[in-house]
This record gives sequence, C-alpha cells and structure tokens, in this order.
Amino acid sequence: MIKLTIPGRPISKSNFKLHNVHGQAWMPSTGKYSKYVAYENMIAGYINTQYDGEVIEEDLITVMKLYFPNKRMGDLHNYPKSICDGIEKSGIIKNDKQLKPVLLFDFIDKENPRVEIELYPVSQYNVTYNIISKE
Repeated sequence: MIKLTIPGRPISKSNFKLHNVHGQAWMPSTGKYSKYVAYENMIAGYINTQYDGEVIEEDLITVMKLYFPNKRMGDLHNYPKSICDGIEKSGIIKNDKQLKPVLLFDFIDKENPRVEIELYPVSQYNVTYNIISKE
C-alpha cells in the first residue's frame, strides 16, 4: 500500500475549464485559470517527494480522503479528476485509467485541509463493500 498526502484545500477541475465557440472545453496554461495546472504540478511534486519506487503498471484500488476547511466544497465528484491528473503527472503511474476503483470520502478539518491518497495494487489486495441499515 502506498499512502500519499497533499496539503491544502483540494481544487476541482470543473472550475477552471473554458469553452471555445464550438463548445469544446480546454484548460488555459496562463492567466487566472492556470491555477488548475499549478495544482496538478503541486500534486505531482508532493508525490515525488513521498514515493521513490518503480513506475506502477498495474491497476490500483484508490482511496481518496478529501479534507476541506469548511462545508463549502462544491460538487464532490469533480475533485478526483484533478487529483488523478496530478498522480499521472507525477510519473508514478503510466495512465490515470489504472486508478480503479476509486473510493471517495469527504471530511472537514479547519486546521489542516489536505488530500490523503491510498493506492493498493490489485495483485495484492481485493476491495469489498457493505451497506448496512442503520435500523
């Protein structure tokens, strides 16, 4: 298992997309919208300081724990894309398609917003889930 921590509030990719006159989405690399590209690079940098193993070629069960400073988090489902892109950019995996399944959890931590990522190689781990009635 590989555990990685990215400090700071998670950033959603959807907030930084622009669209051209034909409706195609694109990500600018300069200006106020370039914050997303900087976030991807920051994720990659932190990962590279925490992981120094070989490039992983197999699929990985991925657990993402997002810690926000407050309840204003927006659409939770938009955050994994930016995180997965940062993991791929770090070079520890070949393609973010390897990150499956992805389990996503959100928490509030006013003092220490962050993203915690756990990667489990499918050759060594299985994932199961139970949904239990609260009764």
